Amino acid sequence: MHYSLYHERFKNDDFKNARSDLLWILENAPGLPKNDARNYRRAVKMYEGLAEQAGDEETRKAYLDTAATYLTSAPKKMEQQGIDYEPYKWERRKGRFVEEHQGAMPDLEGLDSPVAHYRKAFELAPDELNAYYIQQVLQSHADNNELQKALDFANMVEKKRGDDEEVAELISSVREDIFGKNSQAKISYLKEQVEAHPDSTQLLTELFNAYNRQGNVSKASELAKRLTTMNPSAETVRKIAQMRLEDGRPEAALEAYERAQAQGAELKAEDHFNRGEAYQKMDQLARARQAYRKAAERKENFGRAYIAIGDLYARAVNNCSGNEMSRGDRAVYWAAVDKYRQAKEMDSSVASTANSKIKTYRRVFPSTEDIFYRDDWEDGGTFTINYGCYSWIGETTSVRSSSG
Repeated sequence: MHYSLYHERFKNDDFKNARSDLLWILENAPGLPKNDARNYRRAVKMYEGLAEQAGDEETRKAYLDTAATYLTSAPKKMEQQGIDYEPYKWERRKGRFVEEHQGAMPDLEGLDSPVAHYRKAFELAPDELNAYYIQQVLQSHADNNELQKALDFANMVEKKRGDDEEVAELISSVREDIFGKNSQAKISYLKEQVEAHPDSTQLLTELFNAYNRQGNVSKASELAKRLTTMNPSAETVRKIAQMRLEDGRPEAALEAYERAQAQGAELKAEDHFNRGEAYQKMDQLARARQAYRKAAERKENFGRAYIAIGDLYARAVNNCSGNEMSRGDRAVYWAAVDKYRQAKEMDSSVASTANSKIKTYRRVFPSTEDIFYRDDWEDGGTFTINYGCYSWIGETTSVRSSSG
């Protein structure tokens, strides 16, 4: 009789008239009708409802205080009374209660922050807790800048619920948000993952990229050695190639670019430019020019590539002329200056560099007297650089003197 009376009134939100019968049930038959937690759960709900219906703030807080008392004391009572209940749900309920009534909460032992209760609920039943509550914990830590706590909880959740697609997406989103704010946090996380999975090419690649973004060349270079023994993506191999070039290892850089192409990577203009730099460092000037030309083909108005070709021609003179430059050596500077002029005409960003080089090398052009004594030279005429040490150049240029 008491159960049916309170239940009917409870369903209709008539909490005032339901109270006496529900309290009688809790005192005399708390497990009725199925020996579960429903009566204690409803007692909390009833006092929350009475608080909502209260006419003044003092009464509202008194009802919430009573609701909180039932919420914190019920688990122990149910255990003593042999009533079946799910501890994780009760922890979740505590968290929701605190979350909904913050600002009007009594200071009761057994009530903590919403996040603390949701976290405990997860620990009690990791497979059962709804993803919403997991998100609440992660978001709270992130909002309070407790990044390590958020990452630690994310790692724990991943171990126990990582196969849940919704949870996995949630963890990934939170991590990316944290890693976007703190690159070192991402590196620390990835280092732990690599230690746990040392043969994972994907994890090693992610850590390699993270070090690169951080500017930690030393650490990235160490990982590059490991990655090259595995099967990294073509894009990663391209990055390794650039790093090796910057480390002063041109041959290793070229090997990496070749491997990237073999794996299907399409080299970009900057990649071909870097290949040119590598060949230039190895003093393979003809191959360097070929790479620079490919760079220019792939990027419109790529002035730097033409500057680099001009520099190759100037370097060739240093390599070939010996102790004293001949007229034929000086003629090569015509071809170099042609490239500098071509560079500045197409790309204003290199104009200053080009003008400086033009000014320097015009001074060492053949003189008017030099031109006079060469039967195959005529001021304003054409001449092809294709002889001796310069046979690889094959450029046709115009004859002009240093004073012209």
